[in-house]
Amino acid sequence: MNFKKIAIAAAAAAAATPAMAADLPVVAEPVNYVQACDAFGAGYFQLPGQDTCVRVHGRIRTQWTSHDLTESLSTANPYSTLARGYVYLESMTATEMMSIKTYTELTASWDESSEDTLGMGDAYLQLGFDNVSVLLGRTGSVFNTFGGYSAIGVIGVTSGGEDTMQISASTSLGNGFTAEFALEDAEAYGGAMNRSDFVGALSVTQGMFTGNVSAAAHAFSNDEYGFAVAGSLEVAATDAVKFGFGATYAKDALAYAAGSADNDILPLAERLAIGAADEVGTTSYVVAAGIEVAATDKVTLALDGSYANYDIGSEIDFNQTVVNGSIAYAPVAGMVIALDAGWTRVEAEVGSDDFDGDSAQVAARVQYSF
Repeated sequence: MNFKKIAIAAAAAAAATPAMAADLPVVAEPVNYVQACDAFGAGYFQLPGQDTCVRVHGRIRTQWTSHDLTESLSTANPYSTLARGYVYLESMTATEMMSIKTYTELTASWDESSEDTLGMGDAYLQLGFDNVSVLLGRTGSVFNTFGGYSAIGVIGVTSGGEDTMQISASTSLGNGFTAEFALEDAEAYGGAMNRSDFVGALSVTQGMFTGNVSAAAHAFSNDEYGFAVAGSLEVAATDAVKFGFGATYAKDALAYAAGSADNDILPLAERLAIGAADEVGTTSYVVAAGIEVAATDKVTLALDGSYANYDIGSEIDFNQTVVNGSIAYAPVAGMVIALDAGWTRVEAEVGSDDFDGDSAQVAARVQYSF
């Protein structure tokens, strides 16, 4: 039997043989893949087998800040540099009863002293019902003041309000009105430990106008309260130009007008802790204004100013004037290159002594958000 006949016979036999299981096509098992989730906006994705949508984003910021160019108020710390990374973690879950949002901000920094710092910014849980949102955790205060438009605010306008632990609720009243109420940690404002400040706000948006009125009762001791009130207005004059205005008055609640006690542009305030200052009696008021102009689709200009007066007990009485401006360039989406300059003047009476001084600083920042 020659080889050709054997090969033909083998091929015929193979053609006549029934197909085996291994020869049949295999149906693949279903695989859960990460999917885009557009129900809550861009950037969210849905985890396999879960109803929760997650968003991860971040920022890298590098910054240089000059010393006091006048050397009038301070000659310490001739300059400062900073490299800081931010990671933002968000989740959204829709249930039959409510929507559930979580937010966490993590930071890592390195400065000119070769010191590294790990930190946490805002972190909260937010529950959304039909017309009410309830927030538990740390985030910006319900007390809303005008903080200016400058890209860096190297010597920013004087403003109060802190990021604080809180339980807050907000609801839409219709016709552009929103009401908010919160119990906030009094210690964040230099108040008593384990006490709460009562804070409320009413905001409205109508066409080109956005306004806000806020009020707070501040527990500066275990059984005594001060108060603060603030109002702000923003006007979008055109698509490229907007103006902002703000005013704050505080009695025995200095941090609501002046911010935290570690503001090095207010060296006189450091003579008293904010809480101690409130205990000896304080009154303060602040007026501020600013303008932001989108000069082009990549360049934004800003200019801010404020005037503040503080009476602390019978020993300290001082005024502060601030002017700050910036130019910010966005060459590509997410990137900002900013130059910022600020000037302040303090005129003070401390007991029988007078103290006047100026301070001027400049800063540069490059940051990328993704």
